[in-house]
Amino acid sequence: MVHGRDQAKTEAVAQSIRDAGGEASHVIGELSEESVCADVSAQVMEEFGGIDILVNNAGGFAASNRLDTTAESFNRDWLRTPWDDWRWTYEQNVGSTVRLIQAFAPGMIERGWGRIINMSSASATQTEADLADYQPAKAAVTNLSSGLAKSLAGTGVTVNAVSPGAIATEGVRAGFVEWAKQLGWTELDWPTVERRFTTEVVVQPTRHFGRPEDIARMVAFLASPQASYMTGSNYRVDGGLCRSIN
Repeated sequence: MVHGRDQAKTEAVAQSIRDAGGEASHVIGELSEESVCADVSAQVMEEFGGIDILVNNAGGFAASNRLDTTAESFNRDWLRTPWDDWRWTYEQNVGSTVRLIQAFAPGMIERGWGRIINMSSASATQTEADLADYQPAKAAVTNLSSGLAKSLAGTGVTVNAVSPGAIATEGVRAGFVEWAKQLGWTELDWPTVERRFTTEVVVQPTRHFGRPEDIARMVAFLASPQASYMTGSNYRVDGGLCRSIN
């Protein structure tokens, strides 16, 4: 079951799975709202009768939801980040995760097998200035994954977090190109922007940003029987961005 906020994009993902020979349905809803999340869960239960693998990938932060994308609005100073931003971001990342776990984990426990995979972030453990609302929200996702794994001990359900670094999605690429313009760079083709950022600004050993497939491979592994002895952990897929060992 593919979930999304945008009807056309979500349908396209589901169709790509069907085109590849799989089976897929989709459901639309804003998971940060409790009533909508309940409706989404009910639709999934009605069609599938429950799920065995839950990947909590909904997220974002308040500034990214604003129409004003100037540097000042996009990344507000910590002391000037309003509580409404904290609330919005927490609901997007933590609220949606908790609600879906509470909706689907009981069925996994009853069947004696399940996988819960929560998408955290490298910024949960390696903080930067500002991003006041986003970094603590992702830290909460990492923390709750560990605690939940202990709560589900002996049920056959594992819980893990995945922490991506910068992943070169279409939106991220556009954001870095805009940042490059603000830095006064003149060569704005993506290969050049990526190389300069990973060697001069967001320095990391791989010298390139990740791709969505890098995260997908980790999620697929954690969802598989091969990962049966792995639970309560946080797995970094960040190109060596984080300076800590774990």
